[in-house]
Amino acid sequence: MTTPLLQGVEQAALPGRLNPFYLDGRPLPLAMPVAQQLGLRDGQVVQGTIELRGEMMRLLLNGKLLDLPPGLSFHPGEEVWLRAVRGTRGWLLKPVDPDAEQSAPQSATAEAPPATEAPNLSRLMALSLRPPMSPTLMQLFQPGAMDALFKASGDAGLAVMFQSMQLSMRGLTPGALQGAVMSSGFWMEALLGRGQQPGAIDGKSLLRRLIRSLSDKEPASASQLHRALDDVESAQVESLAAQARGEMSFAMVLPFRDANPVEIKFFRPPRRPGQQSSSFSVDIHTDNDVLGEIWLKTTVAQAAHVDMMMWAVKDSVARLARRHADTLGKRLAEAGLTMDSFRVFHAARPNLPETWTATPGSMVDLSA
Repeated sequence: MTTPLLQGVEQAALPGRLNPFYLDGRPLPLAMPVAQQLGLRDGQVVQGTIELRGEMMRLLLNGKLLDLPPGLSFHPGEEVWLRAVRGTRGWLLKPVDPDAEQSAPQSATAEAPPATEAPNLSRLMALSLRPPMSPTLMQLFQPGAMDALFKASGDAGLAVMFQSMQLSMRGLTPGALQGAVMSSGFWMEALLGRGQQPGAIDGKSLLRRLIRSLSDKEPASASQLHRALDDVESAQVESLAAQARGEMSFAMVLPFRDANPVEIKFFRPPRRPGQQSSSFSVDIHTDNDVLGEIWLKTTVAQAAHVDMMMWAVKDSVARLARRHADTLGKRLAEAGLTMDSFRVFHAARPNLPETWTATPGSMVDLSA
């Protein structure tokens, strides 16, 4: 039941091959003497090439090798485009989109003011430094928490849109879950980039309309909504950075009308040489009023083999899950999946690496 959902979101998450350097958006600082040696002009767009020298990737620009910021993924021979910007503290090489630069008029490319890129670059850097999924969205999506905001906005259509986004825990189906993931707002830019219109129900559009409605009436509420929007866009930036590393990773918060919100994250590591396909995992986290705080990690390998781990703060919930393990295995079998293992822990979830998978004899440190 998980595979169709993953296939659907994978298609939306493929806006086309993007340059990893452009995605990361990190400027490369240059000392004044180096910029002079390169013969750079303020606002000039230059093309460089990634070179492998020893064990280090470096940027070859105008015949000179430059060190690169850490944490970027490149392949030897890859081309990058950068704009030279002269600032008060020295020079910067800022990544630019080559397609946009080539389609722009030559005069605009040569004389574009460096200040035009600064706000977008600063925004990108700020989003990349945010911690993953702050509690803001989880708080906003608590049952009834949005009602007062909709009433204050005076826009009845927003309440209708949000009701359409909400899932029902009692009637949860794979199709409903896939629809909620696709309407979360996470895919808006990817769809627009492929020439497709987002659906009528879109989480980011909802937040932006609420912000516009409440900016003057209730600035404190608008500020909270801004933080929620930052959460969504920060997750998008992290997903693009993961794509540059060959991974698939995206996270979001889904609202329910009859339960507390659920944070969900999909992850698949890069495919190794000679490997047909990588396993993928789905992490779910919620803090339910009745069941308490629960984490569930589901790892799917070889398309149909499932390993599951569950952490529950309440002992009664952990015991209940163990009693129903056989029933869960039968339900998965009916969906064409084989449950290889299901382990339940009466504890909060420890920090685990994304690529951790269950193996015979493996141990889990519950002291974290």
